[in-house]
Amino acid sequence: MVRIKVSKTLQAKIRKGYPWIFHYQVQNRDIEGKSGDLAVVYDSKNDFLAIGLLDPESDICFRVLQTSNPVKIDSNFFAKRLVVALELRESLFDDSTTGYRVINGENDGFPGLVLDCYSKTLVLKLYTTAWIPYLDILVPLFRGQLPVARCVLRWSRKAATSAFISKKWRDGSVLFGNITRPLIRFLENGINFEADVVSGQKTGFFIDQRDNRQYIRLLSKGKSVLNVFSYTGAFSVYAFIGGARSVLEVDSNLIALTASKSNLKLNFPNRNFSQEEFYQMKADGFDALSDLKSDKKRFDLVILDPPAFARRNKQIKTALKSYARLAEAGARVSANNGILFAASCSVHVKACSFYKAVFSGIQSSGRGYKEIQRTGHAKDHPVVFSQGEYLKGIFCRII
Repeated sequence: MVRIKVSKTLQAKIRKGYPWIFHYQVQNRDIEGKSGDLAVVYDSKNDFLAIGLLDPESDICFRVLQTSNPVKIDSNFFAKRLVVALELRESLFDDSTTGYRVINGENDGFPGLVLDCYSKTLVLKLYTTAWIPYLDILVPLFRGQLPVARCVLRWSRKAATSAFISKKWRDGSVLFGNITRPLIRFLENGINFEADVVSGQKTGFFIDQRDNRQYIRLLSKGKSVLNVFSYTGAFSVYAFIGGARSVLEVDSNLIALTASKSNLKLNFPNRNFSQEEFYQMKADGFDALSDLKSDKKRFDLVILDPPAFARRNKQIKTALKSYARLAEAGARVSANNGILFAASCSVHVKACSFYKAVFSGIQSSGRGYKEIQRTGHAKDHPVVFSQGEYLKGIFCRII
């Protein structure tokens, strides 16, 4: 078994629940091992500190599975972890919500592994090839413990380039069951959606925004809504379900806009929306906001849910400027007493910094604001260490 040495400072962090060791933090450089091998960290007193998965290919070369007490990493170990994850979610959902997260990576004791459920379909997304040796254990475990018919395997962009991934484990492969079409229908708060589980972003749908969408639903009655970075239109559908007067979607991806129309049709099969009620702009979000301002358009409810502006630490400063600029542009097209919702999915951007950027942007527009509510992770997306907290949102009334 591979032995890893780290500083006393990092040892203290691991004791408190920090789940990673990066290459630059490893003090012994003579490590020999392949992805998926078990590795052990001993503290400065030569006592056991942690056991975890080795991944020499990744910047995160060690992912913690267990701390404090040595334990055998086998099917029983993973079965117990799965039971805990399922118990956490046992009372969260009913038949009106069949799309949810079963395992939230490190936060559920499965570092670098996410498992989402869409009705009878599981999507297993892996962020490290270190899980490959354990898939023959995990897949039967998922099949036996969950009421599903199939499971699809997805890889993160970085991990997908690994030479360790054989044809059997390629991206989009079906691990058990059959799949006749990649679009899987599921329910969220009683609303119909389709997830592209084979090639869609993340695991096919952004289920982490469920609570924010529900709040948009409650705010939408009689309102004109602008949904920027609309992707497959989930916020738009919620707005119409909530009684919105009109929705304008903005996204640069034509495939996403087409999927949005399909999701809208799923929930309003007999309604023909006029252009005044529902309209789409294929455009960059910032460019569209600028054009709407020039045209003196105003909206009662503005939704700003962009992709991650910071994918690494060195991009934080630029990201915060982008969030501020986006909030400024959103405030400029908000009606008097309108509501602006801004979100960030950048793990490197801290919540307090994000909120300051949003407030700064609104003020730069010459508008005032009243904070309504701050939001974070849904209960099926638990966070047990600060670096795992990526999602934050804020609702403001623009005055």
